[in-house]
Amino acid sequence: MGIIGLDVGGTKTAGILWKDGKIVARTWERTDVTSQETVLSGILATCRNLLGRASSDALRVKGIGLGIAGFIDLEEGVITEAPNLPFKDLPIREILEDELGLPVALDNDANVAALAEAKVGAARGLRHVIHLTLGTGIGGGIVIDGNIYHGARGAAAEIGHMIVKADGPRCNCGARGCLEALASGVALARRVREIAEQGKPSPMLDEYRRQPGNYPASKIAEHARKGDETAVSLLREAGYYLGVGIASLINLFNPEAITLSGGLLGAFSFMEDTMLAAVEENAIAISRRSAKILRGTLGEDAGAMGAALLAESSFGECR
Repeated sequence: MGIIGLDVGGTKTAGILWKDGKIVARTWERTDVTSQETVLSGILATCRNLLGRASSDALRVKGIGLGIAGFIDLEEGVITEAPNLPFKDLPIREILEDELGLPVALDNDANVAALAEAKVGAARGLRHVIHLTLGTGIGGGIVIDGNIYHGARGAAAEIGHMIVKADGPRCNCGARGCLEALASGVALARRVREIAEQGKPSPMLDEYRRQPGNYPASKIAEHARKGDETAVSLLREAGYYLGVGIASLINLFNPEAITLSGGLLGAFSFMEDTMLAAVEENAIAISRRSAKILRGTLGEDAGAMGAALLAESSFGECR
């Protein structure tokens, strides 16, 4: 028997077919965020694609695990809101179960990525793990003794919305100075725009001014590798705030490991020194000494694998 694991974000919808602790098939498509219906259509298409593959291999699917970006009422299976998806108070578990005739286990995408890195990834074998997803935004998950920590209402570990600079820039959540507003892909794009508007010369800024708009972190990293000092400075600045956030997590939770994943790791060589310096400066010594900071080992599969592991624990291992 197998499990379908889904990772649904504002950019892509990825799915895997999982059996005996291994991925036996993968699929993904770009998430069409035009409307609630287009996102749901993409999720259903991904599921049906994987169900078709399972059928062709004579593999019975036991259930579906879903990791999705947003705030979730876990008891009701409802996405209450999702900043990067057009969902509000959507009973997604009921919808998918009705459409597909299979049970669905549901959690936040960063939570399931944390579960995967804790159980089968970089932090395998450790009991106290915090995971950060560093991409367009910043997500997080906390795993204690193999279980996701959800808090009182299922909204724990919104690490991207931890305040690291009280008078900092406004975040998409409405607050000021969130980690996401200072150390994410969105934050870096905003900084490029701000500095470009000041007229400062730089190959990166000249490129931006020729074609203004969304500027990905991968472009900043590309210019940093070519020696653009402005690009290097922006990444080092983001690394510093990331370190301040990680130091606070170390002080609060005394974890054995903090694991990192996401698209920003492509620029991490320019962020790491200032991140580690900020951790060293701000974390309590006894907790800092016991906390490993590790790159995730599961890459883009972490979310879907974690969703499959969540379903496996909910519906029983697939043997």
